[in-house]
Amino acid sequence: MGNRPNWDRDFREAWQSIVGFYKVWILHLGRRYGILQFLSKMTGPMPVAEISRTLFLSEQAVTLWCDAAYSVGLVKREGAGYVLPRRLVPLFVDENDIRFIGGLPSYLALRSLDFEHFDQFFRKGQITKVQTHAGEAFMEGTLWDHIAFLKLILPKEIKLQRLLCTGVRVIDVGAGSGGWSIKMAGLYPNSSFLGIDPDSSAITRATLRAAGLGLTNAKFSVIGANEAEYPKGFDLAYIGEVLYLVRERMKILQSCYAALRKGGLLVVCEGFTDRGPGARRSEDQLVHSMQLDFALQGGMFFTKEELAKLLSMTGFTGTRFHNVGGGLWFAIAHKK
Repeated sequence: MGNRPNWDRDFREAWQSIVGFYKVWILHLGRRYGILQFLSKMTGPMPVAEISRTLFLSEQAVTLWCDAAYSVGLVKREGAGYVLPRRLVPLFVDENDIRFIGGLPSYLALRSLDFEHFDQFFRKGQITKVQTHAGEAFMEGTLWDHIAFLKLILPKEIKLQRLLCTGVRVIDVGAGSGGWSIKMAGLYPNSSFLGIDPDSSAITRATLRAAGLGLTNAKFSVIGANEAEYPKGFDLAYIGEVLYLVRERMKILQSCYAALRKGGLLVVCEGFTDRGPGARRSEDQLVHSMQLDFALQGGMFFTKEELAKLLSMTGFTGTRFHNVGGGLWFAIAHKK
């Protein structure tokens, strides 16, 4: 009987984790099909029929979603309609709010679609290179990185902010579908952005997105992150959550160094792991939980100290680190 309270606590925690998995999917589906966005704009409760009709969705699917979202506390039920609490809008809808974490549930849901490859990884230690949903998941998972850069880093790095306003040439290494470059190009029209990535389909999506927004200062090109020869003469290089996925980190940093003009800046955004006694701190739980996911993609988190050493060995100086929470850091360094 003496162990019963601990048993109850552990049971509740396990139960909530199971429910949490479904909550991740409910959030992802709500964002993917525009239900959360739609409800965020409404001032009163919306019936299922109105939601499905407006968004051209199956009424049966919307009914099941609303029931599930109500059950896990994402929406309120008022009469025959549903309401999204205003306090949740910054978290799951407003992508320009520093509190926005809506991209993470979408990342996790999309990555879980590729988790069938864990069987080969665990049984044979093999990593499947083609993972269908990795690109879309990465685009969702890095949304908060971009907000953190704009809202937390630039206010501290005034010189960098002024350079972007005045106009600089920027290379975005491992740009994927172009999320960071497109966002920055819209905010800093005097600067030009070149996003490079080895994934031709991602580069096509980025190009189409930029064109659809009428951005003439954001271009994209298929260039492998490990290729030694990047275009030259850039004022700023950005590497957003790329280094943990590759083994030849030094080669990428060397290529960035060569691409920058003298006095140019490098910005690296990475999730760092803590292998010491602090590994179970709440702020690091996400990073450590994602280790298996990144191993499945052939990557692995590393430490802040390891990146500092690599930057120094490459020739970068004056490195400054900024911790933005949740295990995510930004490093800013200079080319001599």
